[in-house]
Amino acid sequence: MGARLSSAGACMCGHGVLNIDGKRYLLQDNIGEGGFSYVDLLEDLKSGSFYALKRIVCHDKKAESEALQEIEYCRLFNHENIIPVVGHCIKNKRNLVEVWLVMPYYKRGTLYDEYQQLKQKNDKIGKQRLINLFIGICKGVELFHAHKPDALAHRDLKPANVLLTDADVPVIMDLGSVAPARVEIKNTKEAQALQDLAAEKCTMPYRAPELFHVDLHTVVDEKVDIWSLGCILFSLMYLEGPFDQVWLKKDSVALAVQNRRLPFPEVDDYPNAFRELVLSLMDTDPKRRPTISEVLNHINVLDCN
Repeated sequence: MGARLSSAGACMCGHGVLNIDGKRYLLQDNIGEGGFSYVDLLEDLKSGSFYALKRIVCHDKKAESEALQEIEYCRLFNHENIIPVVGHCIKNKRNLVEVWLVMPYYKRGTLYDEYQQLKQKNDKIGKQRLINLFIGICKGVELFHAHKPDALAHRDLKPANVLLTDADVPVIMDLGSVAPARVEIKNTKEAQALQDLAAEKCTMPYRAPELFHVDLHTVVDEKVDIWSLGCILFSLMYLEGPFDQVWLKKDSVALAVQNRRLPFPEVDDYPNAFRELVLSLMDTDPKRRPTISEVLNHINVLDCN
């Protein structure tokens, strides 16, 4: 773990210069924020390279532990489709703690940003590029699901959590939702706890149906990510997720998900096999959804046709 830094400003020296894990960065600008986190643009004073600083505000020990766990998950995998952490520190600020993560900066932004640009140009993602992007995302997910001794699930896969490199390689980010994949539900308390956790960590339009209503005497597993991949594949085809409009209209996403109302257009430029793959990934019964290895095999077959 990185050094714990006092509120006196051990992480900062001079005007806008940060010292994190022995490297000095110039603080450039705020480039984003979430519920309890902020993202700033940094410039490495030695190399001139740019990085993103994610500052997670922790109001208690549980939140601090979760932030540190995110760092561990980022460091667990060394793969081009999963974001790494290149430095971190813990900063004490009065009665709370901030955990700082330094990560690569991807100036192209996220897959969601790409969708907005394509919509403005009335354009779409070509078949081959779509396949390449989806394979990359699936390869990242495969690392989580193949983790030993226990499989992991990301649980918040969505276009806004997929960055794009200059070489058009997708990079899965925001590992704060990652957790052991398989959760056995033995009683009502455990079911409610998982539902509450899903409500906090899993974005509603990309959340698997078994996380909206957790059944008793069942095991929730990594198939939640397979459902989310189906939503992402749909979004790659049509530049928005299947339940995005339901969410924007403030209608019941839970009901739409349970009924699997997928708004496929009447006219489609993509092969019918793409729709069939979306439907198989988004089966409301998780036992019938394919494994991530089966998904990759299927998409590789499509790539050859």
